Amino acid sequence: MKKNRGFTMVEVMVTVAIMSVLAAIVGITMGVLLGQRVKSMAADTKSVFQSTQIAAMGRDNAYIELHQVGSNAYVIAYSSDGAEINRAEAHNVTMTYYVNGASQGTPSSPVKIYFNRQTGGLKEGAATAVSAISFTNGKRTVTLQISRLTGKVTY
Repeated sequence: MKKNRGFTMVEVMVTVAIMSVLAAIVGITMGVLLGQRVKSMAADTKSVFQSTQIAAMGRDNAYIELHQVGSNAYVIAYSSDGAEINRAEAHNVTMTYYVNGASQGTPSSPVKIYFNRQTGGLKEGAATAVSAISFTNGKRTVTLQISRLTGKVTY
């Protein structure tokens, strides 16, 4: 009868190779998923801006609030009567906003962005001087540029 003395070197090498391939697949998948979260938040935020701009041109004082609560980012649109129009939110995403190109960090208190009813652009004033918003998760960052004159949001 043959005694079992353990695994052969070939068996150990094959097992390590299989584990390495699986770890690489999991790492790539996680990177893609984290990037999708940031891209999705940016696309949803662009949609919030568009719907708020349309509402602002039909109602008085439609506006957007930027919130960062812990690791969660929120972009919420409100009508003049305080009713919520649209929202974008993402968990484990950090939002940074920029005023005239300078980073202001994450919004510790709500930052309000108002739209001009006649033009659809942003209203003048310190609270509405947001020129860009970026979303970050790990190494992935997507930045949205905001035109003050037209209210248009681009990647």
